[in-house]
Amino acid sequence: MSANGSRVGATAAALRSLFDESFTVAAVSKPERLEGLLAIRVGADPYVLCLSQVAGLYADRRVVAVPSPVAQLLGIVGLRGKMAPVYDLAALLHYPPAASPRWMVFAGGPQPVGFAFESFEAHVQVAGASLGNDDEGAASAVTTRQHVRGHVRVAGALRPIIHIASVVETIRNNHS
Repeated sequence: MSANGSRVGATAAALRSLFDESFTVAAVSKPERLEGLLAIRVGADPYVLCLSQVAGLYADRRVVAVPSPVAQLLGIVGLRGKMAPVYDLAALLHYPPAASPRWMVFAGGPQPVGFAFESFEAHVQVAGASLGNDDEGAASAVTTRQHVRGHVRVAGALRPIIHIASVVETIRNNHS
């Protein structure tokens, strides 16, 4: 019995020691937060949209043209029982208007606003820390466009990040 008792005592002492040591070991860092992105093309140029700024992605939605002095406004679409304006994302980024925009993203909020574009490439996830990484020194016409906030490397290519909130703010300021 004393051999059994000494084993239990040794096990208890070892567990106590491990427990105490666990407080002296540096805390393990949390797993890195992943950011969801939509890889798209505007014109021939690659971009990404942050999913955190997007309320929905849709394909082949019927847009009803409406008379408007705003050239970038493609029309309106019914979305979850509400009418929402849809703008040509290419035109808003100062590209030639998209010939046949198949895809749409909607910015959230009490009044949804849609942005149509021609090419959706992929849904990707990257480390949140890599967003806005401008240390590549990438200076081109694409990287200096209005509504671009930083860059991220996706599948080996550096892509500008379109800041949807900035686009929405510009629309609201220009059309209110």
